[in-house]
Amino acid sequence: MKINLPTKKGFPNTDPEVEFEQLVIIGANGAGKTRFGSRIEELYLGKTHRISAQKSLTFPSHVSPTSRDRAETAFKFGSYYDHFQNESQYHHQKIHARWGGNFNTSLLNDFDKLLVLLHTEEYEDSLSYKEGRIAKPTTKLDRVQRIWEAVLPHRKLIKSAGVIETYPTGQIANKYNASEMSDGERVIFYLIGEVICSAPNSIIILDEPEMHIHKSLIKILFDLIEIERPDCSFIYLTHDIDFAFTRHTAIKIWAKSYEGSNVWDYEFLEDSTPIPEQLYLEVLGSRKPIIFLEGENSSIDYELYEQVFTNYTLKPLGGCEKVVQSVKSFNEQKGFHHIDSFGIIDRDRRQHQDIVKLNAKSIWVLDVAEAENLLLAEEIVKAVATHMGKDANTVFNDVKVNLINFFKNQLDAQVLLHFKELLRKEYISLTNFASKDIATAITEIDGLYTTINKQTLFDTVKAEFDAVVAANEYNSVLRLFNLKNALIPNSKVCELTGIKNKENYLKLVISLLKKKDAVSDNIKIAIEAKIMKNATL
Repeated sequence: MKINLPTKKGFPNTDPEVEFEQLVIIGANGAGKTRFGSRIEELYLGKTHRISAQKSLTFPSHVSPTSRDRAETAFKFGSYYDHFQNESQYHHQKIHARWGGNFNTSLLNDFDKLLVLLHTEEYEDSLSYKEGRIAKPTTKLDRVQRIWEAVLPHRKLIKSAGVIETYPTGQIANKYNASEMSDGERVIFYLIGEVICSAPNSIIILDEPEMHIHKSLIKILFDLIEIERPDCSFIYLTHDIDFAFTRHTAIKIWAKSYEGSNVWDYEFLEDSTPIPEQLYLEVLGSRKPIIFLEGENSSIDYELYEQVFTNYTLKPLGGCEKVVQSVKSFNEQKGFHHIDSFGIIDRDRRQHQDIVKLNAKSIWVLDVAEAENLLLAEEIVKAVATHMGKDANTVFNDVKVNLINFFKNQLDAQVLLHFKELLRKEYISLTNFASKDIATAITEIDGLYTTINKQTLFDTVKAEFDAVVAANEYNSVLRLFNLKNALIPNSKVCELTGIKNKENYLKLVISLLKKKDAVSDNIKIAIEAKIMKNATL
């Protein structure tokens, strides 16, 4: 199908032409998606069948067949008047009878008209078959039943004169009227029926097609619907990222805003973007600046940052390299989407000069070895202790002594870990040779290798660690000590504050952050202070 889309904001404004089989319009609530769809219907009124998000899902317990012409006209245009003799009059009737004169906000109430059409066609085709005028038919109601039962294999339908019943598969004795089906079962029947009953070669517009439908059923439902109507083109209006992602081959448009006077600010999402489509759509739909994180949705850093960076969209990606690459890709595309993008990664064993380079690329780096160490920041320990009715200074001093003693116990192993990281970087630098042939390259690499003074590297690391121990520098311990799942237990912060375990300790910190009082503000300030954003040499 080839159409001109609604007017796109620009200089000059344009009405882009698009050829499509499936088109997904995705945007945040209030971005003008419904108006976008109704505008397409208005422009192509004679060939469009639109299903609004606001619709009655009351399944009639029974209906009476009528003539096919009357049923089809009422379904398509909202009512039947035999004194209208031309299509333009029917179009006027569609606007006022089907949509109540308001394309954008009117409640669509046509479930009864859909069922009348299905039962009318069933009756007429069955009668024509009985009288030998046609071969045994597959009716529209048969097709609805086949797809509905494929999507919901735990349910079956029974068709009779003017009535549809359903029952759990294998339990026909427990049948009941389809009017008693769940919202999900009714909307699935409704959507299948609306699409199957649409006129040949229609543009079918579905507003919020995922509403009331379990996510596990969405893909199979709309795959089967599209297969059933290869003559039709589909336009989906949605804010649901998961649904948009199920339409793999669709052209996707990001609806930014409705500008008034039938003009929209929107952009096509190009296949060539280096950013994964699902991630790209999620960020665009949020409109907020984005912070990419290491870890998962259940990780400590995500749970903490969710309370601290409330004006950002947070997206965990699993690994440091993914964070760095995603920030780079998003910022390269900023001229298109205008959304600021940042990343937060653990310090691990990074050197200061590395952090300076990362900050310059909008990658923020923790000033503690890993996110778990944030929970041992002095301000957080004291806030938890106070909340639990303990003396904050006493608890923190005990935590400090315990952690530094544990650090001393692990000193040699930690020095070796940091030495190993320095050595790895030196070895990687050997690949930056300038030679143009293998013989001279090997000679150059060998020469560079001999300049790596391993003992000096080790001594430098050891001296730094010894200085931290000698000065009892608690914050430096948090910065250097990289031993996952070990610091909190060995600091004994849970025992000292009277909390059962690390999980409960984290939950309490999150609860304190959610209170939005002076305590939560202090904790947020402490966490942000441990994130390096503008490091300099």
